[in-house]
Amino acid sequence: MQVCQGVGVLVKRVVFCIKTPEPMGGDMSWLCRLMQLAVVCLFAPFAANAEQQPPLRLVTLDYPPYIMQDANGAKGVVVDLVREVFARMNRQINIEFYPWVRATALVEAGVADAIFTIKPTPQREAYMIFPRESILAQDYVFFIRKDSPYRFNGDFQSLATARIGVVLHTSYSSRFDTAAAQGVFNRIDAASSYELNFRMLLAHRVDAVICSRLVGWQYLVGMQGADQAMVSGPPVETTVSYLAFSRKPGAEQLAAQFDQIVAKMKADGSFADIMQRYSR
Repeated sequence: MQVCQGVGVLVKRVVFCIKTPEPMGGDMSWLCRLMQLAVVCLFAPFAANAEQQPPLRLVTLDYPPYIMQDANGAKGVVVDLVREVFARMNRQINIEFYPWVRATALVEAGVADAIFTIKPTPQREAYMIFPRESILAQDYVFFIRKDSPYRFNGDFQSLATARIGVVLHTSYSSRFDTAAAQGVFNRIDAASSYELNFRMLLAHRVDAVICSRLVGWQYLVGMQGADQAMVSGPPVETTVSYLAFSRKPGAEQLAAQFDQIVAKMKADGSFADIMQRYSR
């Protein structure tokens, strides 16, 4: 309290000096300049701390066309959206790519500050804070080979004996996750990436891969395998995904601010503008 009172007195004296004409005398003018310098030195660390916050460390995975990387760094429609949100929050970010298991482990350990895109589950909510606003909606479908005897008709029993390819530690929808946990599918093969999943599909090592529709086609086109595969049946579910924060000090405030910015962007149309960039 005494420090605050002393600062207040010092500031008042500096203001007095600024308003007082120069012909006060050399000694008084020198004293005023000294007090001005003292105030600047006193408050400079606080200003520097506000402007020099360390960049937030965001982790993700290759998820084309939404999230990709090349020699110039991260790119994709969701990357553009995330960068715009944090720019409006006045926070710098670094985006790093990892296999999904390692990415979630970095968030759980508090090494990474946030992860995207991800769906909430009870296990994840124990160490992640999910904002209310989602950043991506997508259809999850089954991809099969055209020469496969399997066809998905909307009932999981139609694929009960098929080998299903999934990515480790990935949630596909409450409906699919529940069915998998209940043992509806005889065999689920988990890989570290979607790329491996689709390579196994084309190599006849799995019978079906569950994946976001656009992401699946992106991988198949890149592998020159689009003519060998097809989407079978209706979507398993349309789900929404989020950017989630590691449960670290200050994370709740970041999540609340993130929510406010995304909600404003959805209301003013800038969210939709970014999402449409890659479809033009």
